[in-house]
Amino acid sequence: MRITRDVFDKITIGLLPIDKGRKAEKEGEQRLLFAMLGYVPVINHNEDGKPTIEGYHISISHTIGYVAIIFSTDFEVGIDIEYVSNRVSRITSRYLRSDEPFTDLRSQLIAWCAKETTYKLFSEEHLALQEMKVNVALDHVTNLRSNIDIKFVSEVTHDYVLTYAWK
Repeated sequence: MRITRDVFDKITIGLLPIDKGRKAEKEGEQRLLFAMLGYVPVINHNEDGKPTIEGYHISISHTIGYVAIIFSTDFEVGIDIEYVSNRVSRITSRYLRSDEPFTDLRSQLIAWCAKETTYKLFSEEHLALQEMKVNVALDHVTNLRSNIDIKFVSEVTHDYVLTYAWK
């Protein structure tokens, strides 16, 4: 388990290795939230399916073997985690634009996660993946619908790629 803070301690990020399966994901969420907050909060979901906790902006992501959570009282937040595999390479036409020529797996995984993070951050806009443009080198995504640039943080390991952002 790892818990870190960012943006002058205004954002908390948690990462927990978990077993496979939906039950393990839910149990992992509860364990991680308890470690982060000192209690297990009630998680509700808004009309878009986004998780909500009273008093916090929150985002949750799962992948094979991990659950990741980010929350803040001050900023809207988004997070995504994806296990390392070539799955994203097989579906690049679904999420990469023609002006995003990422050919290596690392860049494709970062682009995928950055777009998922941005989608969560702008959930009320229901952005399509093609309505976001990623600049992996500069660690930012442009919401092309509202022309807003969002800086994201990425972490790449042998097991997973994790991105998070705030606004």
